[in-house]
Amino acid sequence: MAASPSSVSLIPDDVDRACERDGKRYELIHGQLKEKSVGWEALFVASRIGSKLNAQLFPWVGFAVVSGMIWCFGRLDHGRKPDMTYAPFSRVSDGRIPKGDLEGVPNLVAEVLSPGTSATDMLERLDEYLEAGIPLVWIVNANRRTIRAYRNDGTTRLYHAGDLIENEPLLPGFRLLVGEVFPIG
Repeated sequence: MAASPSSVSLIPDDVDRACERDGKRYELIHGQLKEKSVGWEALFVASRIGSKLNAQLFPWVGFAVVSGMIWCFGRLDHGRKPDMTYAPFSRVSDGRIPKGDLEGVPNLVAEVLSPGTSATDMLERLDEYLEAGIPLVWIVNANRRTIRAYRNDGTTRLYHAGDLIENEPLLPGFRLLVGEVFPIG
């Protein structure tokens, strides 16, 4: 008797094949494919954050990517695609940008709230990222023009559009006026 599709546990290569086959963005959650739909505004904001990080920290300190898969949860059947990920070269093998997925713990991930994002899903992501040892997680709200920074030491800080993010030990030399990452109007 064949196993039902919901009982089959998938692996990282299955995610790549499914994404190519279906033209969708999938994550692998406890061995099951889960589509991650992200709107244009969220991708724009994530891209702006990544561009700001790369402009100031690449190629000397680290690099940022949008929608890259990370495997840092201690199991092969669980990977996430944060809207934006930043990793210093010191945290990646060979000190180079990986050709494939990031296997290891980045310094920062950012998730941009989208109309389709449930509060439960966002809290689950936040908990997973912090439990995996990611030291800094940004939850970005384009409607409110805010970034809430969560640290794995339990502290949080809310930044508004007029605030400056700077002097962040995990992002040495990085400065960001929060409002610069949001669409005008």
